[in-house]
Amino acid sequence: MKWFKPLTLVVLMFTLLVGPVWAQEAEEQEEKSSKSTSEVILTEEDFQKHNCDNVGDALQTISGVSVNSSGEISLRDVSASKVVVIMDGQRLNTPGSVGVNVASLPITNIEKIELLRGGRSAQYGADAVGGVILITTKTETESIKPMNYGFQVSYGSYNRQTYNINHSYNKKRLNTFISLQRDLWDGDFPYTDYYGNEKILKNNEQSSYNLFAKAGYRLAEGKNLSLSTNWYNADNGTPGMIDNPTPNARLRYDNKSYNLTYDQAVLFRDFNLKAQSYFLDYETKFDDPDALGGGTHSDHDNYALGLELQQGGTIGEFLNVSYGYSYRNDRIESTDVGEKTRNTHSAHTSFTGILPLGGFISQLESSIALRYDATSDFENALSPRLSLSAVHQGVLNLSLVSHIAKSYKAPSFNDLYWPRDAFAVGNPNLMPEDGFNYDIGLTAGLKGLSVSANYFRNEIDNLILWAQDPFMDNLWTPKNISETSTQGVETSGTLDLFNNSLVLNAEYTYMKALDKGPDPNRHNKYITYRPKNKLDLTSTIRFKGLEWNFMVHYVGLRYTNPANTLWLPQVTTYDTNISYRFPLLKIQWASTLEVTNLMDENYMKVRGTAEPGRMYKITLGANF
Repeated sequence: MKWFKPLTLVVLMFTLLVGPVWAQEAEEQEEKSSKSTSEVILTEEDFQKHNCDNVGDALQTISGVSVNSSGEISLRDVSASKVVVIMDGQRLNTPGSVGVNVASLPITNIEKIELLRGGRSAQYGADAVGGVILITTKTETESIKPMNYGFQVSYGSYNRQTYNINHSYNKKRLNTFISLQRDLWDGDFPYTDYYGNEKILKNNEQSSYNLFAKAGYRLAEGKNLSLSTNWYNADNGTPGMIDNPTPNARLRYDNKSYNLTYDQAVLFRDFNLKAQSYFLDYETKFDDPDALGGGTHSDHDNYALGLELQQGGTIGEFLNVSYGYSYRNDRIESTDVGEKTRNTHSAHTSFTGILPLGGFISQLESSIALRYDATSDFENALSPRLSLSAVHQGVLNLSLVSHIAKSYKAPSFNDLYWPRDAFAVGNPNLMPEDGFNYDIGLTAGLKGLSVSANYFRNEIDNLILWAQDPFMDNLWTPKNISETSTQGVETSGTLDLFNNSLVLNAEYTYMKALDKGPDPNRHNKYITYRPKNKLDLTSTIRFKGLEWNFMVHYVGLRYTNPANTLWLPQVTTYDTNISYRFPLLKIQWASTLEVTNLMDENYMKVRGTAEPGRMYKITLGANF
């Protein structure tokens, strides 16, 4: 990394030199040109294509993304605790949890999901080591009618039921959106264990409510106030591991969030202002009356208060700059962890420049971003990020984008203090992670064909990884892996024929994630649960109101212990769905029939757990 600082200076000088010729529409151009294979956007069209129920369903359609049974996301070589999830500017991660349960977010409330792979600490905080999920909820501002209604009902295998109703209003200065969703699932499906025995998974029923409300008010031209709240309540059975079932254990969630945002398009000159405050109140309870040594009761209350101030604009007509300050107070009250508090003050800034050219390269762009995080219980951290891109526009459109970033991740409260129980124990001696990563991607588009490839490399010191420890009765515990090295290639290709009537898409990821620590039993071994190969194929056929989708998902071999002596085999699954959208009685209807795991494949995502076989689901919805 000796060349990192000189390269930083070069890019900074380039940024300042090209500033005088930046166009005023820099912000819009930046958004269009900066997209690469490391950045993916999902919209309502994608949600419908894959018949998604929640944000987790949508994210699983992206190559290199995995969502576990708790709804937590893993990207590339990093786990859920290093993926920051931001919804409408609210940072949903808390230090007292592993990751964010994106499966608890109904898709009917969502307008757009953006996935940003790789280290993003310079923009989104010190712990954005693995990537960032940006979720934008719906805002009713452009409807012709002042009031709109919608509902959706789903029924599927093992009595899976989903009911959603929503209402939106938009008139004069006020717009509102409210949604209520009820989810039920018996969840006790059959499976075959390691020894070939057919069994029924017990105590896997799910029951939840989700209420979301959002209101916006235009105070004056260019001045908007927005208030939103979300409540998620679930009472679920938790079946435990195949070899260690928990037939009477319960897992309960009671999560509430509140968000207030003020936007002003012009505060002075052309500088805007965004001010935001939010509060999260997440409660998780776990009870297992049959636990070894007596019944277990755990109660975790996570609280987070966040304040964000951000401004952006141009200096002297040429320089595009943004800067901001944020404060975050995290607090946990837990029967297991005790009472802990963490305060974080952060400041960030970025400079972006675009240089329009008239030759083969029609545009050059460079940007530099810096973020400084001062955390109350660990050392302060500076996270820089540099980006360069070049664009060619013509019959063949080309875009070359590269990012270089440094990131930092403090251990979570659970990493440090989780008390010893039947499954896991924390490690108070953990050190923060330091990451350095870079990627370079090329995207090409020609009429209905688009292809892209992105090379990435992550070097992480003191990677925090939870794994079963054979010297601690196979308890799950976090440890620092002194050094890891991950590199790989993400590729994507889409062919759109006959005016969107036939669309073929392929997403392939090759990844080599190795432990580079000094332990000879683990050195150069693959990091657990990081497959070398992952492939997703999707075909879509549309005719009038009909749409048929067929998906193939391949996941390669995954090692399940650090010495790489145990593994889960490669697995291929097939999903399909057919939808029909039609008008009836002046109402727009949509129906979908879906079959997942079409070939009834028996497999595991995590060693010792079960996945359902073939499942069916039928969905009917309407908007009026």
